[in-house]
Order: sequence, then C-alpha cells, then structure tokens
Amino acid sequence: MIELSFKSHCVAAFLLRVTLVYYSNFHDKTFNVPYTDVDYKVFTDAARHMVKGSSPFDRDTYRYSPLLALLLTPNIFLNENCGKILFSLIDILVAVLIKKILTLQKCNEKLQRISLFTWLYNPVTIVISTRGNADSLAVLLVMQTLYLFLQDRFVLTGLMHALSIHFRLYPIVFSLPMYFTLRDSNYFVPNKSQLKLVFSCVSFVVFLTGINYYLYGYKYLYESLIYHIVRRDAKHNFSVYFYMLYLSANNPPMLQKIFTFLPQLILLLLLSYKYSSKSLLPFAMLTQAMVMVTYNPVLTSQYFFWYMSLIPLCLPRFELSIRRSLCLCFFWIFSQALWLLAAYLLEFQGLNTFTYIWSAGLFFFVVNVKILNDFLTYVK
Repeated sequence: MIELSFKSHCVAAFLLRVTLVYYSNFHDKTFNVPYTDVDYKVFTDAARHMVKGSSPFDRDTYRYSPLLALLLTPNIFLNENCGKILFSLIDILVAVLIKKILTLQKCNEKLQRISLFTWLYNPVTIVISTRGNADSLAVLLVMQTLYLFLQDRFVLTGLMHALSIHFRLYPIVFSLPMYFTLRDSNYFVPNKSQLKLVFSCVSFVVFLTGINYYLYGYKYLYESLIYHIVRRDAKHNFSVYFYMLYLSANNPPMLQKIFTFLPQLILLLLLSYKYSSKSLLPFAMLTQAMVMVTYNPVLTSQYFFWYMSLIPLCLPRFELSIRRSLCLCFFWIFSQALWLLAAYLLEFQGLNTFTYIWSAGLFFFVVNVKILNDFLTYVK
C-alpha cells in the first residue's frame, strides 16, 4: 500500500510538471518576463546543429556536454517541449533514487515520505525543471553515484562520478568526501577501494574528454571545460561578489581572484574531512554543495538545485524544530524576492538598481550562511 502511494505521488508530481510545461507556452507568448529558461533555447539550437550533422558548439554560448544536445534532438523531430518533459521525468527518477538511498540508510517510512515530498512538491525544483533547465540530469547522475557508493560498488561509482563530472563540473567537489570516507588507519597510502574509485573515475573522464575532443576539437575543450574555470560574469547575479566583479570587470586584480576562491576552498577541505564517514556522506555532500553555491563568484537560480536535491537525504538527521525550519525557509524565499525585485527593475524597467541588487545579494548570502550553520549545528 505504501509503495502504491509512493507511485501515485510520483504520477501526480509528474502530471503537475507536465501541466506547467504546457502552461509555459502560453506564458511565453503572453508576458514580458518569459517562463522558459533562455538556456533551453540554447540547448534546442545545439540539438538542431547535431541533427544537421554539425557541432553543437556552432551554437554561440552552448557550453555543455554534447550528450545534452543529443538528448534534446527530439525537440527537433517531435515537439519543442520534449526536453522539458524529459527533465520533469528525471525529477521523478531522482525521487526514486532518494527513496532507495533512504531505505539503504534504514530511514523509517514516515520520514521517507516527508523527505520525498520536499523534492516531489518543492515549488523551486518544479519550476526550474519545467523552465527547461538541465540540472535535473546532473542531479540524477549525482544521486546514482551516491547510491552505488553506499552499496560499495566502487568501480561503478567511479564511472558514474566521471559521467556526472563530464556532464556538469560541480560534482567534482564530491570527490574528496567520497575518498576520505574510504580511508583506513593509514591516511597517506591509498587502499584498494580508494584506488578502484580514483582509477575508474579518472580513466572514464579522460576517455569521455578524448572522444569529444576527437569529434569537436579544441572548441569542445574551451566551451565545456576551460570556460567554466576562467569564467567572469559581470552581469547581475545572486553572488555576494557580484558588485565587486562588476566594478572591476575590465581589470580584475589577481589577488581578487585568489581571495574570491580561498574561503570556498578552505571550507570545502575542512567539511570534507570532518564529515567523512559513510553514514554522513550525504550530509558531507550537502555541505559541499552549499558552500560551493553560496561562495561562488557566479550564482544563478539553477545552482540551488545542486544542494536542494541533497536536503531530502539529510532531513532524517536534522533535529531542527518545525518553527525554526519554517523561519529559515521564509527568510530564504524573502531574501530571493528582494533580489528578484531589484533585478526586474534593472532588466525590464531600465532603473539603476545595481547597489540594491548587491545589498540584496549580501542579505541572501547571510541567510544561506545561517542555514548552513544551523544544518551543522542540528545534524545528528
């Protein structure tokens, strides 16, 4: 009965997403602010290039794996909504993996249901997927990696981790907590499990990179890999560093780059080590994702997907009261709303609201740090 109930929730959540997908067509034609993510049009154009037999990187600003463009070729053959429906279906597959991981961790049915609902019916995750953002696929690969790791299938874990890194670079930060989790009494000599994980992951990353380099040349390397490392986005975004980067866009000092990434790097290393145990691995990955997103020089709404997907896995470990949880959710949403208002006035009304955007970004940063601090304080 419980399993049937879970299936029915999956169906309901999927139908809700499909409804929003078709609503997006009406919204885009009616309102000034589009519902569909601008990147979805980029994905579709890249898929069109592949259908014609050319490179997806012939589409300007396409900076993703060629696999994504390949997956979205049904947008060209069948219907422009195919990709959005695919991402919505992937959301449901993520929920299935969340349930499997929680079962492995011996989480009771009641807590499982609460955790699953925070994913299936989360307005943020629903909107991001139905807008045509592809990060649900990255999340699926991360979840599958974690599921394999918890089953001690380290070669398959390495292969899946390599695929997730190939598809989206951010999962690379999960490498360290996974590696530390497998350590034994000798900290300096890698054991058999660590060697399996590292060798399979590195080998497959090299293989995927080599194949795509052979097919698409240096443009693939630059657009899908190098660009994300050297990227400097001076456009308005949620990052606490936005205004500083905007003012120094023409001549960024080297020290600025160092001090932008140093806090993030230190926190990632410390948290990887502190929570490096098998039972706490999902929480370690959550803290990694939150630090990387919160302290990133470029921060857009789809990045929230990276840590929101891991929260359901950690909810059973949190001893936060309902009141405190609701309060944190309120301030997280409220701080975003302030930023979005200032960004709307700049983007669509032409008002000079840069300092307001920066102030709202500072407030959003403080709220995220507070949430992370509470997670660290109330985890058991």
